[in-house]
Amino acid sequence: MSMLPKLIGLYREAGLEPLTGYNSHHFGNYGDAPFTKFLRGPHLVAIAGLALQEVMLLEHFANYMSPRNILIIGNAYGWSTIALALIFPKAAVLAIDPGAEGNDVTNEIARKAGLSAVAALGYSPRDVGTLCAQHLSGPADLVLIDAVHDNPSVWNDFAACWAQSQASTIVLLHDVIQWNLVDAVRRIRAEHALEGRILTRTASGMAVLWKTAPQEFQDYVGVFTEDPNIFRGYRRLVLDSFVDKLSQPVNKL
Repeated sequence: MSMLPKLIGLYREAGLEPLTGYNSHHFGNYGDAPFTKFLRGPHLVAIAGLALQEVMLLEHFANYMSPRNILIIGNAYGWSTIALALIFPKAAVLAIDPGAEGNDVTNEIARKAGLSAVAALGYSPRDVGTLCAQHLSGPADLVLIDAVHDNPSVWNDFAACWAQSQASTIVLLHDVIQWNLVDAVRRIRAEHALEGRILTRTASGMAVLWKTAPQEFQDYVGVFTEDPNIFRGYRRLVLDSFVDKLSQPVNKL
């Protein structure tokens, strides 16, 4: 049974209506339409988080892993934190974010739902080790990085998280294609000898990295990507054939 109705319901109970999963073409080509924001009364709140379809992708990770400890860099209003706590109810989930308001919302939702999740006030990479020691019982088995979207910051966030991980840890990075973070992913893979994929068939172009992972998991994430040459060729065909040249994206992949 999917946890998605529960996830949506918890936010509605908190007075936040999730706005997520929309087709950009239905919103005047608004690039963030697929990603999650919230409506509180008449006001939009929070930074755009994982798209509904990306949460659906993560939900099936439960078929391939049973993490004890989950580490998240970047919490906003806790959409990813609460989702992962629902997907993996036996895991301890720690999210680190400097935003007190969003952390408070997350912690209140987690408390009311009886979830083993906490959003801790702090900065990455500075506070990662200390907060992991306080809130997690061992190495992080699953990591999600979705904080400052530039290549140096992603590299630093990864390094801090990897120091709290182990060989079997799976690392997810949000917004890799969306925010041109491909260089950071390539550097991480090269310097840490990791395998991985950029998931071109996700709204943000997420990346998933691992040192060791079950073949079944690799096959699953492989559904959400393809040979980069196929991706580039299809994009070039679309841009050359159907799209006004002034609106062409500059994403690197």
